[in-house]
Order: sequence, then structure tokens, then C-alpha cells
Amino acid sequence: MPGKFKTNDRVQLKSGSHTMIVIGHAITRTHEGNVPITDKYECSWYDGIKTQKAVFKETDIKLIEMHK
Repeated sequence: MPGKFKTNDRVQLKSGSHTMIVIGHAITRTHEGNVPITDKYECSWYDGIKTQKAVFKETDIKLIEMHK
């Protein structure tokens, strides 16, 4: 599936945020089944108290470079 990010990529909002993990493309449910939304991603992060999830537009998030 086309897209800028892959499952398990570490990302962050361009405006700044917690480090988030890409779960996958967001989906929309139709009478024919689940359809991926290729320009939106579901992400998960830990806010210090509990795990959160939200959907973000591809243009609002950026990949975090991991140092080796």
C-alpha cells in the first residue's frame, strides 16, 4: 500500500509531540468492509499515564531519525 510511513515507524507531529509509533493506515468502515485511508495514519504513544491512540494526516507527521 502506498504511503510515506510504515508500521512501527517512529514519528512525531511536525509541531512537536510525544514520540509515536505508526500502527498502520487509518480505516473507514463501509457496508463492504474496512477501507484504508492512504493519507492518514493511526498512531500510538505513551503520555506518561496511559497509552493513547489517534489518527493523523500524513502531512502533519514526520519520521524521527533513530541514532545508532
